[in-house]
Amino acid sequence: MTQCRSPGLSQAARSPSFALRFLIALFALAVLGAGIGGAFFAGIQVERKASKSIVEDLRAVEEERDALSAQVAALKQQGIVLERSHQIDHEASRTLSEQLKAAQDERLALDREVSFLRRLIREGGGGILQAKDFKLKETDEPGTFGYSFTVSQLIQDFGESTGNIEIEVVGKRGGEEARLPLGKLEGSTPTSHEMKLKHFQNFEGYIRVPDDFEPENLIVEIKPKTAGLIPVSESFPWHME
Repeated sequence: MTQCRSPGLSQAARSPSFALRFLIALFALAVLGAGIGGAFFAGIQVERKASKSIVEDLRAVEEERDALSAQVAALKQQGIVLERSHQIDHEASRTLSEQLKAAQDERLALDREVSFLRRLIREGGGGILQAKDFKLKETDEPGTFGYSFTVSQLIQDFGESTGNIEIEVVGKRGGEEARLPLGKLEGSTPTSHEMKLKHFQNFEGYIRVPDDFEPENLIVEIKPKTAGLIPVSESFPWHME
């Protein structure tokens, strides 16, 4: 049996124009594919470059961060050193101030003793007393202050020294200077002290200061009863310990 073929289809298949169009279509597809591939690979390269740039930027930021952290640590250490140096300077200054005050107090005490002795020689007395170490402290009761001081005999082997000790508070009241003995300061106790000593004697008591009075100094007056003793008056600043 003989198979019949369509003359039109066979001719079209063998037609040169058909083959040319087919080749052109294949070439176009190849060009398109190459373009798409090129664009894809170009995009990959761009992405790689962008990623590399980002990584480099991140690395630079991390390095800058590390450098800043090191600077901050160094500044903190420097601040600690400076603060410690300031503390040492402050402590040294405070120590020197205390030593200077102690030296000044000692010099003042020596000057007073010399003054007492000169007075003793000038007035021909046999003994002379000194009030020292006057200390003030606040109490739980407003306006009331505790005090203590010592009276000592500067002349060895003088014997027993007797007498009275009175205290006055010097300050301002109504803008004017006022001297108030303990007897006029209600609530102060005792109002005076009885003295009886051979070498030294300690005294203490309380001073009640009225609200309208501003104390500045204290005066301790030693009024001896024993013959040969010279009366003594000592002034102390109103200073809390």
